[in-house]
Amino acid sequence: MLKYLSNILLFGEDMKTIQEYLSIIDDIIEKGKYKDNWESLSAFKMPDWYRKGRFGLFVHWGVYSVPAYGNEWYPRRMYLKGDLCYNHRIKTYGENADYRQIVEKFNPTQFDAQEWAKIFKASGASFVMPVCEHHDGIKMYESELNKWNTKELLDKDFMLELKGSIEANGMKFFASNHRAEHYFFLNGARKNCPESEVTKNLYADLYGPATLPDNGNPYADTSLKVTKEWCEDWLASACEMIDRLQPYAVYFDWWIYMTEFKPYIKKFLAYYYNRALEWKKEVGVFYKWGSIMPGCAIYDVERGQIDGINTELWQNDTAIAKNSWGYTENNSFKKADDLIRNMMDVVSKNGCFMLNVGPKASGVICDEEKQVLLKIGEWLKINGEAVYDSLPFYTFGEGKKIANKAFNDNLKYGKNDYRFTYKTGAIYVVPMCSKLRQSYSIKSLKFANEGGIRYDIKKVEILGYENVSVQFKRDKQCMILTIAEEIKTDMPICFKITID
Repeated sequence: MLKYLSNILLFGEDMKTIQEYLSIIDDIIEKGKYKDNWESLSAFKMPDWYRKGRFGLFVHWGVYSVPAYGNEWYPRRMYLKGDLCYNHRIKTYGENADYRQIVEKFNPTQFDAQEWAKIFKASGASFVMPVCEHHDGIKMYESELNKWNTKELLDKDFMLELKGSIEANGMKFFASNHRAEHYFFLNGARKNCPESEVTKNLYADLYGPATLPDNGNPYADTSLKVTKEWCEDWLASACEMIDRLQPYAVYFDWWIYMTEFKPYIKKFLAYYYNRALEWKKEVGVFYKWGSIMPGCAIYDVERGQIDGINTELWQNDTAIAKNSWGYTENNSFKKADDLIRNMMDVVSKNGCFMLNVGPKASGVICDEEKQVLLKIGEWLKINGEAVYDSLPFYTFGEGKKIANKAFNDNLKYGKNDYRFTYKTGAIYVVPMCSKLRQSYSIKSLKFANEGGIRYDIKKVEILGYENVSVQFKRDKQCMILTIAEEIKTDMPICFKITID
């Protein structure tokens, strides 16, 4: 069970430690190559290993998995009157229950870092990015800056264990940090729950500021003004995380785009990039929307797509579960074949695909997600050459127009949709339709100077089906690929066109 933590009414007891960390940050920046301005940070070099890896796993796992209800935003939603999670809290934990009581129930006795790493490796992932701290403010690693961390609570540094197992299995360890949003995340309690520990300013080191906008609307987070003290807390916390875990990449969620964070984001990037030089690592940072200048980090699109090839490497993150990033008992899951099509759309447009897993609070990866990961891994064993270390072709593919926006990853593909990738001497073509057929007409590979290709076609084959012959013919309208016999599989196939 959890150790008892004394009640701290104010952040002040931690501020001296935070101020000490801020001094270290300033010293590293002053002495290092990277300075906290966009001109200096634009010297950032995209890691070559990241482009080559192309496929990784996101992991949402923490206290918010305990209720196994709603989604990973349960800590926020449990205080929002009218929300299903608000009613669930009262029914399950009691009318005046607080998040601290749920924290006390987190006891993942079945967590096995080696077992996780074994499953992740079998999926074909090149890197793994667990959430090291979510919006709820619980750090899943040892920290000196806040007592609400799993080393203090359970005598377990889950992230350090996981890092060791991931890297021992040849994958790279990333870290996701969502602390910025903790500034307002639990503010529904101030609006709706007068008897809550949040409203009474108890356990403030757990609940954070839980700041309400002036209009009292907990949903109006973009109207908030972020305090200097919170920005400093965020910066020190993020820098402590990378010093303890030395990740190859760091992910931040959306709220760091708030104006007040700008100077502190620059400091974080400069600090991290300078530390990486000391560690002799190429590293990256993922950001959403306009929170970081282009060329200074890696652009990320959540549960969405872009409409063409991006000149800079970018990332898409989505989840196996349709309705939550964390585990819930009512999750519905995407199929492996649909996720592979999603991945090929991303890779064809010069992106890397980050697929989320949400383990149970016990520490077990549910069977539904495990089976999806293993199926993807089996597909990549056969077709991985079209993914790993691949490049975009002249065009990403062809077919229906795709909207360029986040939260738009449920597109269904038709018989005229294709995605291409390229390696020297080979074009890879993945038909995106779910129903396979024996003949495929591809306009982008017609014989032409522009809008087509003039390469000599040496051979066309289907990866994993070397005994199935493929006939091809090409004219000024299209290339037609014809399979000699029917292929029975529910997974996408991949044509390899060898060229000279």
